[in-house]
Amino acid sequence: MRRFFVRYAGLFGLALMASACSQTLQPPPAPMASFGVPAEPRAFAPTPSLAPNNRPDAEPVSGYEIDGAGFYGDLHFLEADGAVRAIYAHAVDGDVTMHAELRPESPWLHDGVRRFEGFAENGDTLVVELEAGVCEMNGRSYGRFAHIETEAGVFQGCASEIGPQPSWSDDLPRYLPMIRTCLDQSQSSSMAFVRGAGRAQVLHVQDNGPDAVVRMRFGESGRWDCSLEGGQTRWRVVSDEAPVRPGESDPVFILNAMPEAGEACAIYERVVDQNGETLGALGYDACMTGPMAQLEPGLRF
Repeated sequence: MRRFFVRYAGLFGLALMASACSQTLQPPPAPMASFGVPAEPRAFAPTPSLAPNNRPDAEPVSGYEIDGAGFYGDLHFLEADGAVRAIYAHAVDGDVTMHAELRPESPWLHDGVRRFEGFAENGDTLVVELEAGVCEMNGRSYGRFAHIETEAGVFQGCASEIGPQPSWSDDLPRYLPMIRTCLDQSQSSSMAFVRGAGRAQVLHVQDNGPDAVVRMRFGESGRWDCSLEGGQTRWRVVSDEAPVRPGESDPVFILNAMPEAGEACAIYERVVDQNGETLGALGYDACMTGPMAQLEPGLRF
C-alpha cells in the first residue's frame, strides 16, 4: 500500500499549483479517492478495532505515531468505498482514550504544516498539526513536531511516520549533519562548477550504517551521490540508466529555503529546528511531471 500523502498530494494541491507549472495542464482527472469531510458532529465512535494493525491478518497502515509527555497519539489512514478516513486515537496517562475522525485542512498543507481537524466520538472538536523538523522526546529524535488541540487542553509532542513505506525524509534530523557537510565541502572542490547549475536538492539518503550516501541534484546537472571517507566528501555521478531508489525525489529536501507555494509546480512542507526557525523545505511534485529538478529556466529556485 502506497503512502497516502504521496498518493494524494497532487490531488489536493493541483488546482492551486496549475498556474505555476512549466507546462499547460489539462483539467485534473477525477481523484481515485478523497477524504470524507464531516461537516458537523455526528454519531461516530471509532474504536481500536478499526485499525488494521490490530488484526494479525491485516497489512500495515500508513500514518503517524505521536509521542508526548504524558500522552500518546496514533493517526492512521483507512481507505474504503473510494474515500480515505483519517482516524486518530489520543491516550492520556490515567484517562480514557479519545477517538476522532479527522479531515485534512485544504489545501493539503496549511501554511507549510500538515493540519487535520474533526470531531471526537463525543462531539468535541479536535485539531492535529504536524510540522516537519528536528523534534526530540524521551531521548529519541523524530522527524516531525506534533501539536494537538482538544477541548480538554493542548498537547505537544513528536511524530514519526509509520506504514509499509515510510518516507526517507522521516529520518531527516539524523541526515542533516551529513547533508550540510556535503554542501559545504562542495563549494571548495571540483563540485563547485556543478553547483553553479542551480539550487541543490536532496533527492534521497541511503543509510547503510557508516556508508550513508546522499543523492543530490543541482539544477539540471543530473544526479550525484555524496559519501564521506575520513571526514572528506567523495562525489560520484549517477548514470542516467541507474534505477531510481525507492522513495527517491518523493519528496526532495531544499536546505535553507522555503519556496513560495506552487513554485516549480510543487507543494512545500516547512522544516524547522527546535526553536521554530526554518531549516528548509520538503517539496512534493504537484504536476505529476517527474523530478522537480527538471524545470524550465524561469522556474528554477
